[in-house]
Amino acid sequence: MTRRRLTVGGTVLGCTAVLGLPLGLLWWLLAPRPRVTVGRDGGILPFPLSETAFAVDGYFALIMMGAGLVCGYAVYILQYRLAVRDATDLRLACLLGMAAGSLLGSLAAWQTGTLIDAAEFQRAVESASPGAVIRSGLRLDALSALMAWPFVAVLQYALFDAVSLWRGDLPAQRHLAEDGADASAADPPAAVHSRHAAPEGGDQARGSG
Repeated sequence: MTRRRLTVGGTVLGCTAVLGLPLGLLWWLLAPRPRVTVGRDGGILPFPLSETAFAVDGYFALIMMGAGLVCGYAVYILQYRLAVRDATDLRLACLLGMAAGSLLGSLAAWQTGTLIDAAEFQRAVESASPGAVIRSGLRLDALSALMAWPFVAVLQYALFDAVSLWRGDLPAQRHLAEDGADASAADPPAAVHSRHAAPEGGDQARGSG
């Protein structure tokens, strides 16, 4: 049982973390780029704060939240079907795997988006004259957005688990109910046999008398 849980949890972790690569590419495609000024020494002088600068973080947070909703639903349905098939409680293993994988996926998405822009932005800085205004590369200023994916995924997963617990249709509960029904169904034949055995004993007693 323990090996089964480790295998399923590790698989969920790996598959969830890999999703960070295409999500980072999606962030790179959708997010706007703020403008910056090239300094005399080749440094970067940022413009005053604008809506574009906040939009970069906002796009990342929205993409991560969407991924959390999808992962929370998909992982719970997956573990539910596996638990029904194998009669094994996989809720905790899948939850931990999904939470760790979501955090790794967020880091992967962040690094993927920023690295794609890094080379092009560096070439633009080197070719620009001092004082020129160029488009900045992707950067994530609000690092708290990295927690959006695991937070929403765990919240979605917990919501589905709470509903299943309230309805009493968790696989573990169903198996216990089925075992109890099988045990109660096996009791009446034994009771009938005992009732038939008593008169036979009484007949023998009367015959000997």
